[in-house]
Amino acid sequence: MKSVIIFIVLIVFFLGACGPKPYSETKVGKEKWRYYNKTQYGLQPKKAPKF
Repeated sequence: MKSVIIFIVLIVFFLGACGPKPYSETKVGKEKWRYYNKTQYGLQPKKAPKF
């Protein structure tokens, strides 16, 4: 019984850890954040990212 509970907890842990990332933590999301922050604070970005 104890090993079944441990197995279920491990399955839940691994499924939670392998979930999708929030969009802001992906490569494209980070490029958007940098671009919009530079635009918002008056710094001219060198080029617009491809999104």
